[in-house]
Amino acid sequence: MNSKTKLLYGILVLIALLLPFQDFIYLVFAMKVLCFALFACAFNLLLGFTGLLSFGHAAFFGTSAYITAYLCKEAGLSPEFGIALGVLGSAFLGFLIGSLAIRRQGIYFAMVTLALSQMVYFLAVQLPFTGGEDGIQG
Repeated sequence: MNSKTKLLYGILVLIALLLPFQDFIYLVFAMKVLCFALFACAFNLLLGFTGLLSFGHAAFFGTSAYITAYLCKEAGLSPEFGIALGVLGSAFLGFLIGSLAIRRQGIYFAMVTLALSQMVYFLAVQLPFTGGEDGIQG
């Protein structure tokens, strides 16, 4: 049995042990932990395997969150459909930013992704449907 299989079995056993205590787990906190764990895994994948330092992950993460929140609150879509469309929107933004940044390497790749993610941040703060600095409320 290799280490990946052992890790998978360990995670399954941990989930099985935590199931009886689901009433005592703060679900919002658990969801935030899982979201940031996914964020860290994506960052580790890019930096660890390719050696490229990207500052664009926050732009993709935020874009998906804004699209999901907007579609669920304003358009009245179900959370599952809103999340799926948020992922598609973030993937499209990743394609756009990636097609511009992948031609660079080293510090230039980091600076291009930083500049483009700052543009996304500026748009998120300035556009009226995003709620500005307050975000999407409710």
